[in-house]
Amino acid sequence: MATNDFLVFGGGAGANVITQVTYSGLAARTAGFASGVAQSAQLNKVWRQSSIMAAVLAQFISDRTGQDALDDGTTATLLENLKAAAAAVNGDSTKTFSVAPATQGQHAMQLGQATGRLLRTTVYTRVAGVQNVSVDSGANTTTGATTFTPLAATSFVEVLAVGGGGGAAGLPLQDGTHVAAAGGAGGGAAGAGRYSSGFSGVTVTVGLGGTGGAAGANNGGSGGTSSFGALLSVSGGPGSATNGGVVTSATALASGANGANTITGANIYSAQGGVGGFGFMLSQSLGGGAGGASGIGGNGPIGQGGGVAGVAAQTVGTGGSSGAVAASGAAQAGGAGAPGIIIVREYA
Repeated sequence: MATNDFLVFGGGAGANVITQVTYSGLAARTAGFASGVAQSAQLNKVWRQSSIMAAVLAQFISDRTGQDALDDGTTATLLENLKAAAAAVNGDSTKTFSVAPATQGQHAMQLGQATGRLLRTTVYTRVAGVQNVSVDSGANTTTGATTFTPLAATSFVEVLAVGGGGGAAGLPLQDGTHVAAAGGAGGGAAGAGRYSSGFSGVTVTVGLGGTGGAAGANNGGSGGTSSFGALLSVSGGPGSATNGGVVTSATALASGANGANTITGANIYSAQGGVGGFGFMLSQSLGGGAGGASGIGGNGPIGQGGGVAGVAAQTVGTGGSSGAVAASGAAQAGGAGAPGIIIVREYA
């Protein structure tokens, strides 16, 4: 058994010490003893308070390390053994303070046992058409924006992908007896999945928004596909079709483009994009179709009235809206679709 040289002073039954209440109110406890005759009971109380803690700490060292706690006038060995004793309690003799592996429900866990915790969130977007990446809400950058490199501790990822929204059609000019309106473009599809392998170093592609049809009889462009390697792929929304026009007395509708519906690899969530809104030509009452929502929701821009171009989409993966051309009106362009997005969450 290890030796503990630090013993309690004045700890016996009936020891000559003042009570705790008296000691708490003792002026010398804060100011120190002044010159004069010392009262033994007061001094004994002070010495006992110090010696008890010294004895307890020394015994803690001896019990936990098996080393002697010797009163040899030095502190270095005692300090090292105290650190080792604390480490022994925590379960790791190589570290001063640590947590032993959890074996019961009420135990704290070591970091390596805390599987499933979120490690990092990476967001891939398009900025002015160029693919960017942001890590944990940091600034956008083009560095590493097309490849996913996981952390060393990552055991699985959850990925959300949204395809680009389609572009709305342009419309040709009209004579005095005709009007025209087009439907809105379709929204991009969305999908989410969890993957425990095959994600390291994959190519990441965020679908571009489809181009709006130029002023004239021009269809809108389709949105681009968003993909995370071969694990997850969602298509972009189709562009809407142009409309040559109808006579001013006609009542007609122009169908919007269908929503994107090609989704592969999604094992958590999948949804096709929303259909573009109808364009309408009700005699002289005109309106272009609204852009379709993406597979994660969010409305596209509303359609525009006669003599106004379509509006470009702003919400991720939504389709652009179309305009309308009144009688004797000039040609109008369609609105572009919004680009998609890919969000990757890494878990331990």
